[in-house]
Amino acid sequence: MPKATKWRYCRHFKPLTIHCEFPPERSYTPPPLTQHQVFSRSSDPSSDAAERPTPAALLPIPLSTKIPKPRGEVSRISRGGYNLQEALGWPASEYEETRAFVSQLAREYLKVNKSWRLQAQPKVSIVYAEAQKRYPILERYDGSWVVGDMLRIFLKNSCSRDT
Repeated sequence: MPKATKWRYCRHFKPLTIHCEFPPERSYTPPPLTQHQVFSRSSDPSSDAAERPTPAALLPIPLSTKIPKPRGEVSRISRGGYNLQEALGWPASEYEETRAFVSQLAREYLKVNKSWRLQAQPKVSIVYAEAQKRYPILERYDGSWVVGDMLRIFLKNSCSRDT
């Protein structure tokens, strides 16, 4: 019987050379300065301070800009939500006082054994108004989301206790 021929493999690879051409880098112009002040040469350094422009950082923040609600659902941290107390950044005593007052209003005006969706809207509006009357800081928040979140947490906990 004839011998089986052995196949010989010649593994030869061409060297991998890649030639890349990059476009020339574009020179970026620096962003304009936000607190840029122009001083005229003829002005006296002891001139009236009212004529000097004030930097934008020193101007008061208008109250018309309201604080938006954070992304996610309140107290659902594992699902992309947020902790209300951390999101507000208030001192613990101030947060607890406001939360206790909103809970008291909820016991007074709402049915605590019902969920948020089953509450009567006129009564919920009364709770919002009373809370904002007592704590004017709540008006800074867009759509009074702070009061709504406190109510949702309270009603969720009180409704689950009853069942």
